[in-house]
Amino acid sequence: MFDIISIGSSLLDIFIRSNDLEADRDGERQILTYGDKLELSDFHIVTGGGASNTAVAFARLGLRAAVISETGRDEFANLITADFQKEGVATNLLIQEKLEKTGGAVALVAKNSERVIMVHRGAASMLDPFDIPAFWLVKSKWVHLSSIGGNQETLAKIFKVLNNNQETKMSWNPGKKELQLLVKEKFEIAQIPCEIFFVNEEEWAMVEPLHEEILLNFPQVVITKGKAGGEVHIFGKKAFEFVGEAESFVDSTGAGDAFAAAYVAAILDGLEVSIAISWGVKNAGNVVAYFGAKLGLLRKTQILELTKTKN
Repeated sequence: MFDIISIGSSLLDIFIRSNDLEADRDGERQILTYGDKLELSDFHIVTGGGASNTAVAFARLGLRAAVISETGRDEFANLITADFQKEGVATNLLIQEKLEKTGGAVALVAKNSERVIMVHRGAASMLDPFDIPAFWLVKSKWVHLSSIGGNQETLAKIFKVLNNNQETKMSWNPGKKELQLLVKEKFEIAQIPCEIFFVNEEEWAMVEPLHEEILLNFPQVVITKGKAGGEVHIFGKKAFEFVGEAESFVDSTGAGDAFAAAYVAAILDGLEVSIAISWGVKNAGNVVAYFGAKLGLLRKTQILELTKTKN
C-alpha cells in the first residue's frame, strides 16, 4: 500500500540560459536572427513533469510514493526511471511503451530569469483508461493528479474509481486542457472527488464562470500567485492569504508542484492548513533557487526545521 500516488507526466527537461536572450510578460520577445550564435551562461538536463516532480517531493517528505506516468522505452525513459529509483519512488505502476517516445521540454531562460518553454509531451500525453490500475488507487491513502493532456476518458475513470472508494482522497492540479473540459461542462463539478484543488491565478481566471460551483464543491481551493504568494479557500470562504518567501530566484519551474506536494504532505500528516501553507511556501521558495523542479525539494527534516513544526 502506498501513502500517495502521483498521476501525470514524466519528462526530460533541458534548461538553456543565455544573457543574450530577453523576455518579459508584456508580449515583447527577443527576435533571433538566422545564423545567430548565442553564448550560453548555463545548461542543465534534468527530469521533470507534474507527476515526476510531485512523486519525488512526496518521497523526500517521508511518504511512500508511487508514480503513474507513460514513457517510451528509450534513453530518456532510462534517466527518468533511474531518478525515481534513486529517490525511493516506486516505479511498478510506470507505463513504458516501446513504440512511443518519451516526452521532453526545452526551457529558454532569459537574463532576467523569465522563460519560454517548448514542450513535446510524447508518451506523457497518452495515458489511457487501461493504464489506470483501480486496485492500486483504492489501496492508496491519497492520489495527486496533475495534467494528463486533457484525456477525458482517463479522467473519467480516475474520478469513477475514487467516487466508489471514498477513503482514498484526491488533490488535483489540472492543466489548461483539463480546465477547458470543465468550462465545456464535460464533467459535473459536484461529481469530481476532489479534496484539494490547486490552480495558479491565470488558470483560476480561465474557469471564472465556475468559481462559485468549484468553491461550493471542493473543500479546499488553493490559488497561487507566483512570487506574490496566494490564497486558500476553505469550504467556499477565503480563509488564508500567504506570501512567497524565496530568498533567491533562478528558475520558477516546478514551484507550483513543490508547493502542492508539501501542502498535501502536511495534510496527510494531520497538520493544520496554516502549517500546510508554511510547508508549501518553504518548499516552493527553495526550489526556485535552482534550475529544474527537483534539486531544491526539501526533505522532511529540513522542512520541519525551517517551519519549526513538531509532528
